[in-house]
Order: sequence, then structure tokens, then C-alpha cells
Amino acid sequence: MLNSIVAFLMSIVVSLSGTLYGTFGSLVNSFFEMLYGIPYTAEAIKDEFLNEIGIEDIGLIDEETGYVKDTLAVFLDGGMSFPQRAKILSECGGVVIGWCTPSELYVIRTFGMTHEQALAASERIDLIDGVALAMPLYVSKTEEQTTPDDPFDYNIEEDGFFSENPIIWNEISPNGRNWWLEAIDARQAWDYEAYYQPVTVGVLDSGFDLEHPELEGKISFPNEKRAKKNRPSDHGCHVAGIIAAERNNGEGISGICDHAELICVDWNPDPYSLQFWFTEIAIYFGFSELVQSGAKVINLSLGISASLNSSRASYYDRVLKPRAMSLMLASLLDKGYDFLVVQSAGNGNAIGEPIDSSNNGHFTAITEKNVYTGKYDIPKEEILGRILVVSAAMNDGSGFIQASYSNVGPYIEIAAPGSMIYSCGDPAINDYTYKSGTSMSAPCVTGVAGLVWSINPDFTGKEVKEILVSSTDSVAKVNTAKEYLFNVQLMDYPMLNAKLAVEEAIKRTDLTVGAVSGKLPARMAAAIEFGGTEYTVLADGSFSFVAKESSGTAVIRNEKGEEIGSFELTVTAGKTVELSEFIL
Repeated sequence: MLNSIVAFLMSIVVSLSGTLYGTFGSLVNSFFEMLYGIPYTAEAIKDEFLNEIGIEDIGLIDEETGYVKDTLAVFLDGGMSFPQRAKILSECGGVVIGWCTPSELYVIRTFGMTHEQALAASERIDLIDGVALAMPLYVSKTEEQTTPDDPFDYNIEEDGFFSENPIIWNEISPNGRNWWLEAIDARQAWDYEAYYQPVTVGVLDSGFDLEHPELEGKISFPNEKRAKKNRPSDHGCHVAGIIAAERNNGEGISGICDHAELICVDWNPDPYSLQFWFTEIAIYFGFSELVQSGAKVINLSLGISASLNSSRASYYDRVLKPRAMSLMLASLLDKGYDFLVVQSAGNGNAIGEPIDSSNNGHFTAITEKNVYTGKYDIPKEEILGRILVVSAAMNDGSGFIQASYSNVGPYIEIAAPGSMIYSCGDPAINDYTYKSGTSMSAPCVTGVAGLVWSINPDFTGKEVKEILVSSTDSVAKVNTAKEYLFNVQLMDYPMLNAKLAVEEAIKRTDLTVGAVSGKLPARMAAAIEFGGTEYTVLADGSFSFVAKESSGTAVIRNEKGEEIGSFELTVTAGKTVELSEFIL
């Protein structure tokens, strides 16, 4: 009775305060935590317990999987009042030590439990009305997904593949240190800058350097605690640079979606405590904080496949963890958040041999067989439609093929450049560096997803994914030179194309646009200006673009910006103008 009265009075006070996220909301949560051990508001996060987990707290199940002793994760059904939550958690037993209420997740400390006893306790708690899922707190050996031994390692001096001049562009034959931008037609996507609106991209990775010349002013954190935990790393800077490095500063590289605001979470555990063991629940907390902070696309260049000694992950990684992951996504969608998760497919197992990407853990492990939404009225297709697993591609001189280290299988839906990608590094080591791996291909997709979503903020995550996967004119073919050790399903994957994805987003948003395509003499023209916008002409003279319905003069310009010709052009909404070859 007292609980109900207090909760009723506090609900009135909170509603009158006008905010749940300011100082008053924190005071309310502190008050209720003191009295009842849990927060009052529905958007509170407490994860200090993660910092207290040491190697001595880890119990091993096998060589690749462990659990945090005496600790359980409990997901509750959504839409419950504070008294209901308090009652259910009291029935669970133990002490609540942490929570991530955007995901309806609570962490409970028990005492003296073996793994078998923790499983039994989870089964008992599962039967409590209002509990969506209970499970032990599992740990795995999550790693960044770069590879030091890359088959794409051309000898610069012998074949000159990696030109030191990033200004020379050739999308017809992607080459040089900006080959990955050429491969996805990034320059042509940048032609539509006038359509781009602000967009927030989340990055869950090892730490970030806030003063890197390419990233300065672009990175923030969900809160002050996350900012203090950030430890700059080569990998995190590289991934962030691919997505959003400054495009117009005249140095280094250009990020795909350089107008994006990056909200970042350093997932890397303290190497002196967990010794490479990583608690899965840290992903739940970090991901939820990024979504809560407004991130629309969230990049995860990480996974567990490199720690596997076989071709298959454990039962916990294949069944139990995906249930919790998908339930977390269902909870967030139910609260009105929307997002797209982009995760790297993985770089093979412990000996570098490609395996099925569903064994890479975290979101890659969620499939139609194990997706779980509890009592949320969220169709499973909505969960699967917001997860995009990315394979790494390379250019072998004749086209795009899948990198020999990249995981494969039917759950990969797109490929992107992943070999010898030139991007930002940790300035303490190198301002810029080459890296290879699916860690690099995932942020390529994330960057283009940011462009697409910035065109129309009303797109759903599912729509953005569909645009990315369907808007392509090439594939990353099966690597026939690779002898796969394991029995894996091989197939071609659609190759990421920023230009086509952006144009499709524009067509779906602006019904007044039409398309134009044609060809000019090779290497004579660099751009066509029409309607106040310059559109890129490729090295072979070909061009194509979408523009608003109108009539006028199209001006042809060379690389110096000088006018070298013109023609009259009429663009009609919903139609394509096919222009014959011009002779200048």
C-alpha cells in the first residue's frame, strides 16, 4: 500500500517537473534507489558493476565461453509501473546491482552459485509473471576484426597500386589509397550534399581520439561516465575515420558521411582485469545508451569468431545470447526508438579460416531460428530487418571478390571494401594507417546508411537496410582462388554503392526528380553543372544523376572548373533522359 502511495505521489511530481533526464530526474532515481533498490524512471542506466568484474569473477564453461559468477541478467516485460517492477524483482531474489531500463534489463547479484545453479535459478525466474527472460551473465572473447596477414598486400614499389596521390579518382578501376571510396562511388554520392540533413551515427568500438585532425569536434559520448572511460585506440580511430573523417580539410582522407555527428562508446574492457574476456551485457548497455542518445545507425566492428577453435560457436553464443539481444531490440523498438545495426561478419576462426557469419556472436547470431521478442508486439521481421551483416570485399583487378579471410554464409546481405583501407589512426602511433578486415567493411556500410538516413529522417531502419542492399550494380563474387576448409555456404553478395543508395533515397523522398545519363569523351570533362549542382563525370566520360524536374542549360566543366561546352536539358519527374555521346 505504501509503495503504491509513494509511487503515485512521485509520478505526479515527476510529470510536473517536465523532464526525466535532468537533475530532477536523477534525484528521483536516487531517492527510489535508496528506498527500493531500483530507479523510478523508465530511461535510467547504471553499469558501474561492469568495472568491478575481474578475472577472478569469471567461471569457465569451456575454452571459449565463461560466465560471471553469482550474477544474473533479467529482462522484464515492457509497459509496467514502478510497483509492478519492484514486486517482480523482489521475487527474483538476490540484490539488484545494475540496470538498463531502456531495454528493461536488470542485473541481479546472487551468492554461491555454480553455472548449473545459475541456469536453474534462471529457469525459476523465467516462470515469474512479468519476466521476459532470465539468464546467467555470459562472457566471451570478443575482438576487433582486423587481420594482420592480408592477401591484398600489394607491393607499392613494384606495382604502384597504392598511389600516394589521393586526388586522382578513377571509379572505373578503383586504385590508390582512396580505392575504397572509388569502389562505392562515394564522390557521386557527395554530389547530393544539398539533400543531406543532420544525422547521428553510433560507434561501439575501442577508444577514439577527440583531437585527431579528421575527427576533432565530431565525437561525443552518451554521458560523462562514457567520456571518462574512453581510451584512444588505433582501431576505433580507423573505424570512425571511415565513417565521418573531415572531407574538406585538404589533408588525409575523406569520410563517407562527414556531416554525421558520432556518438561513441568505448567497449574495450580493461585489459588488466578481464584479460580479453568480455561480458556480453556490456554490449546491451553500450548499444542502449547509443540508441537513447539519438544514434540511428550503429556500427559494431567486433565479434567472437577469431577465438573459436572450430567452425561453430557455443550453444550460449548461438541460442541464449541471441534471445537476449533480439529481446533488447524489441524493447527499444516498442519504446519508439528506431535504428539499424551494422556488424562485421568476422575474419574467420582462430586459424583464420572463414566460417558462417552467424558464429561471430552478438547481432550476427540473431537469425529467424532464434529471434525472440517476448510479449512485445514487434514482428520478428522487424528485428531481422534492422540487422545488417557485412562481408569484406577486395578488387582483384577484374572486379570485386570476397576477401579470403572474410566469413561467409546466408546471413550476410551486403559486401563492402575491407582490404587495405586507408583511414585515421591513433595519433600516438600514426595519424593515418592501412588496415584490413571486416572491421573496415562495416563502417563503409554505416557511412552510406548515414547518408541515406540523412536524406529522409522519416525512413525506418528497415527501409534504410532495404535501400542499401537493393541499390547496387555489382556484386562481390565468391573467391574461387580460396580453398575453404569448412563446409560453408558460398554465394555472391551485393556490393555497396553509395551513389545508387543515395539516389534511391532521393527518389523515394522527392517525387519531382528525374534521371539523366550519358557519355562524354573520356578524360575531357570532370563535371556537369545543372540546376545549380555539379555532377561528377567518371574517367571514361560516363555520367548519370538525378535532378529536380526542370529545363535549362547543362554546363560541361573540366578538372579546373572551366566551361568546355554545354547542352540544353529537360528533366521530367519519374523518367530517365538517355543522352547520346557528345563530341566536344
